[in-house]
Amino acid sequence: MQLTEIIWDREDIEYWNRYVAVTQMGGHGTFEEPRTGVSVTNGDDDRVSDKLPALQEYQLSLDAPAPPDGSFDPAAAARGAKVFTGAGRCSQCHSGSQLTDAGIRLHDPSEVVSEPEPDGAPSYASRGATKKYRTAPLHGLWQHPPYFHNGVAATLEDVVDLYDERKSLHLSGAQRSDLVEYLKSL
Repeated sequence: MQLTEIIWDREDIEYWNRYVAVTQMGGHGTFEEPRTGVSVTNGDDDRVSDKLPALQEYQLSLDAPAPPDGSFDPAAAARGAKVFTGAGRCSQCHSGSQLTDAGIRLHDPSEVVSEPEPDGAPSYASRGATKKYRTAPLHGLWQHPPYFHNGVAATLEDVVDLYDERKSLHLSGAQRSDLVEYLKSL
């Protein structure tokens, strides 16, 4: 089981930073995850904890990279923003300043459009402590293909088409195209 699957129901980046510092980088300190039985202590002193708040503050101050100039149509993106909050129903889960409801709620695999797994494998969520998915934040989305936890969508067009089909949105071709331009703009 990968620990990244476990922290989906955690709001604090500090938790992840402690995991990386102690279990991956050998920092002096302790990391415990009782849901999976992970308990790691390095050294007999804690050189990690007092650094975590400043590291988290720095991480949260970073903006996602802006999309490259000319990589999207601004007029279409403005129309797509309306589709995102309206007919596309995207903002039901991709909400708030980070465009995610992570930390507020998790989603059953049956709610996720990329399920079932294309190869028939057990859901990715089934391997985690919560057995659920978090909603991915969308800023900088343009630079992270393929999409979804299992890479089932190669392009943003594929993402929009999959949502349209699986959520029975009945978006027009123009709405789908505008929504893609909006996603490229994030």
